[in-house]
Amino acid sequence: MLRLDPADPRERVPLRLLAGASVLGLYVRVGEVGSYAVTLGGLAAAVVLLVSLREVRLSLAPLAIAAALLLWPLLLFLGASLAETPLLPTADAFLQSYALWAASVVLIGLAFLSNRPLQLPAPFALASMILLVAGAQWLMAGLAGTLAGFELVAPLLGIDLVHGYLRMEPGWGVRAIGLYYEPSMCGRVLGTLAFIDFLQHRRAVRAAGVLLAALLLTQSLGLLVLAAAIGMILLGRSRRGALALASLTVLVAGVQGAAFEQRLRNDAAVQAEASTYRRTVAPLTPVVETLAANPAGVAIGAAELVADATGYAERTGEAKITNGIYEVLLYFGVLGVAALAAAFVGVAALVFSGRREAAAALLYLLLSTAISGSFLSIESSLLTYYFIVACRTAARPARPAVESCAATEAAPARRPAWGRPAGVLL
Repeated sequence: MLRLDPADPRERVPLRLLAGASVLGLYVRVGEVGSYAVTLGGLAAAVVLLVSLREVRLSLAPLAIAAALLLWPLLLFLGASLAETPLLPTADAFLQSYALWAASVVLIGLAFLSNRPLQLPAPFALASMILLVAGAQWLMAGLAGTLAGFELVAPLLGIDLVHGYLRMEPGWGVRAIGLYYEPSMCGRVLGTLAFIDFLQHRRAVRAAGVLLAALLLTQSLGLLVLAAAIGMILLGRSRRGALALASLTVLVAGVQGAAFEQRLRNDAAVQAEASTYRRTVAPLTPVVETLAANPAGVAIGAAELVADATGYAERTGEAKITNGIYEVLLYFGVLGVAALAAAFVGVAALVFSGRREAAAALLYLLLSTAISGSFLSIESSLLTYYFIVACRTAARPARPAVESCAATEAAPARRPAWGRPAGVLL
């Protein structure tokens, strides 16, 4: 039986506190292993993975997909090693990147397959805390002309506000980062929390309020796309939700429309310094050129080699391509293109069949890392895990722990977002 009841006594308080802390301190550094920065989110992801293994619903199709995702990079690296291709990473680079990839695949897979996943508690409270920090950063920069709010969190995250790519200046036009390394990630976290809160409590106005505040403070174009896409799926099915979404659109257009337009112009002017350009536009040509020469893809860990060989690193100053969609294309070649096309078709099919929570989970999986993050970032995958679990919970509410056989047999079969129909014994 699927156990997703938020009141389940087996979901102990320490685990729920860890889940909340992992979102607030997602990228807070707690140490280093070699050149890899260990974060609170990374440590929490390891615990969440182990907890989710308590009960797993084995299903042939998901297991086959996971096996393909794990085996193909290994075969590709072995083939590249034998052929001595120019885009062959060192064994250390491959193993480090593959370990992160495998952890993300298993973690996200468990979000779909675990019968006792770890749910994120109090998403609205978490969003409120982040908004308080982001709001303080914005007010201090605007009223006092100081970046003290940013300087307080920068050492925790290991970011350089002076020489880094953020290039922040005091004033009302500053983009808040909250507790994260850049405004886009702050926007993604807040957007994720807003939708999880809606899935748990069905309060469309409250979710729209969080999204509006996040958009105003971060001015994240990625959040704007994510909010529009996921919002249309989750909020658009009810009159109240559609009204909240429409009101949010009008407010954002009226209050921040000029700011977003100016940002688009600035991005077009400076390009290499703009995060939107570096993530979405600049990688396109390098990825196409790489796939043309390597239709089966390149080995995981070769991202820096691709960036150097195609001129991406020189144009943007970025060591590698970190867009999740482009990563899949680079590492799986034409198979990745086919898989992504099938996934987008699947989103449309789920929406038309009324399985909106499942559609939202799949679309978030596709869009979130393209906006901010990477499948080689375990912290980004942890955020994806929490959203997928929230979608599963909303799609299939838990039944009482004790129920009579007669009631179970009499219950009419109903098709949930995924899995067996409710009322059918497992």
